Amino acid sequence: MLMLSVSCTKKSSEKQMLSFKFEALDVEAVIDEETKTISAILPYYADVTNLTPTIVLSENAMVNPDSGVAMDFTNPVIYTVTAEDGSQVTYMVFVTVMSNESRILTFTFEDLEVEAVIDEDLKKVEATVPWETDVTTLVPTITISKKATISPASGVPTDFTDPVVYTVTAEDGSQTDYTAIVTIEAPAIDDKPFVGIWGVEKVEYYNIDYYGNPILATLQTYEYTLGDSNDGMDLVFREDNTGELRDRSRDTIYDGDDIIICPDTTLVTGFTYSYDAQNATLYLNMEYVHTFRMNIVDLERDSFVYENEYATDYVEKAYLKRLSYTPDKSTGKKNQHRPSKKGSLLGKK
Repeated sequence: MLMLSVSCTKKSSEKQMLSFKFEALDVEAVIDEETKTISAILPYYADVTNLTPTIVLSENAMVNPDSGVAMDFTNPVIYTVTAEDGSQVTYMVFVTVMSNESRILTFTFEDLEVEAVIDEDLKKVEATVPWETDVTTLVPTITISKKATISPASGVPTDFTDPVVYTVTAEDGSQTDYTAIVTIEAPAIDDKPFVGIWGVEKVEYYNIDYYGNPILATLQTYEYTLGDSNDGMDLVFREDNTGELRDRSRDTIYDGDDIIICPDTTLVTGFTYSYDAQNATLYLNMEYVHTFRMNIVDLERDSFVYENEYATDYVEKAYLKRLSYTPDKSTGKKNQHRPSKKGSLLGKK
């Protein structure tokens, strides 16, 4: 009698993708078993047209394309895993190259219709804004490289009194710093940079010697509280080229042989004015007196200094700061006052 023994072994149905790596780039892809997708993010220098993956599968399973075969991953690639029992599953492989771009593309102040000039070599952003612009609360609109971020962010009010450093961070974490510089344009000859209210911060008087040099040892200084309703002096310039000198300092004022004490009123002297930007000279045609010339030695957006030399051998130097861009027309209780002797505008000498 011939006896035959037959043994049957069940073939495996396992067909799972266990790992998917690009070892040359030290990148391991993320496998989503539920959606059967594989995603890999590669450094910016990777050549996606020629990538060689290393693939680990379930035991006895096979994959096509095979592990170790170079592939073009410009578009998604389908990998088919076949189990020992012949059953199959497909995985879709997506490869993304991480960006290293960290550039500022545009930098604008749309409300001002101003677009900055970007110097890529020096990593500088430079913009010139109109004379009246408040640079302490400017809101820039910034576009940057795709997938990058920027700090400070676009659309955030920023103080551009001093240069501001913007840091652009690329998707791969690399960074580029840009220095943004905002310049206020100088006033043109026919502009009126003085329109508004200016407070007198300090007035200096000093004698001059025979050669016209100041004698600093005899320096005399008056300081005032800016904007104080009970102290100081203001110069008001209106659009129509009229203005007022307002004195609230409560000083004893000498007018010739008369003494005027004003403890509860604002002394007001009206004037008309014109500005010669080429010669940095502001002319005030004061009531009761001839035209007063202010020699501007330092003019900025919100401050200016004038310095005048008088025939009586002294120099008056005044420092003023802007209190408002809008000149109000209310002076309250006022007393028309003739400027004091020796031609000083502020009447303190």
